[in-house]
Amino acid sequence: MKKSIVLAVAVAMSFALLACGGGEKKAKMTLKLAHFGSEASPAQTAAKQFADNVKKRTNGDIEIVIYPNNTLGGPPQILEQVLLGAIDMSLSGQDQIAKHVPLFDTVAIPFSISGYEHMDRVLDGPFKEWAAPEVLKKGAVMLSSWEWGFRNITNSKRRILKPDDVKGLKIRTPPAMAYSAAMEALGANVQTIDFSELVMAMRQGVVDGEENPIGTIYDLKLYEVQKYISVINYLYSSMVHLVNVKVWDKFTPEQKKIIQEESDSARLLMRQLTRDAEKTQIADMVKKGNVVDYPNLKPFQDKMGPAYEKIRNNVGAENFDKWMKMAKDMAK
Repeated sequence: MKKSIVLAVAVAMSFALLACGGGEKKAKMTLKLAHFGSEASPAQTAAKQFADNVKKRTNGDIEIVIYPNNTLGGPPQILEQVLLGAIDMSLSGQDQIAKHVPLFDTVAIPFSISGYEHMDRVLDGPFKEWAAPEVLKKGAVMLSSWEWGFRNITNSKRRILKPDDVKGLKIRTPPAMAYSAAMEALGANVQTIDFSELVMAMRQGVVDGEENPIGTIYDLKLYEVQKYISVINYLYSSMVHLVNVKVWDKFTPEQKKIIQEESDSARLLMRQLTRDAEKTQIADMVKKGNVVDYPNLKPFQDKMGPAYEKIRNNVGAENFDKWMKMAKDMAK
């Protein structure tokens, strides 16, 4: 009788294992990915591709729910929650990460990069090797640098063709040291306002102008209250794809490989979408009555001395010099 019972149990366990694929069944995970881009932004499109492909390639074992447009809080709060583990993933601006890892402010050293391809070489190569270990110390894995874009100035008062045209204007910047330092160097009266409050501040005339990438200006319809746009591409903003390290450690090696590959793929998609759209967006804003200028950049560059000094003091001379060397080495 005992032998029959043991045999029956063994047979039942064998069928159970076969039903599970012959081994232990993987636990399914549902993860949160939060970012500050709107639902119409390239960030959201790229995030959807990332989530869809991860779900498909993991056979549904990892499902990622996306929360765009500051749904779970403003950029500082989202990043804090990722570091604490309350949110699993984020697309965080380098200016927010810089509050925890100061070297990220080097990405925004004004006029240190000549264009998009130059920045790609720096961010995807030596910068990631430099920055990722420091991010890990704070509790997150740095997957890849997506894109927000090169930043330009808009205002409701006058055309900006030279640095003196900026003097006295109340210009909104995010609460980010490098951005405000650059605008102050041009003579602006800088007002720091969170991204989540940007549109309201513009529409209420709290400030005269602001600075953002073309895609953001267009997507948020800032051109409706900011007639003058000066394309100076004075510094760059990235969105960095982060995942909490404790969440990362739950993934199998194969899952980690999939997530890294799909983050890289989404990074490329967002860059392509952002860059392809800029010319069309500028043309449409001109059609809508905006004045778009392309000033000579050298006079603006020549005013950056005070900004460089502030950034250098903030990030440290070693970090400042390391970024500038990377930028020089990766230039073509």
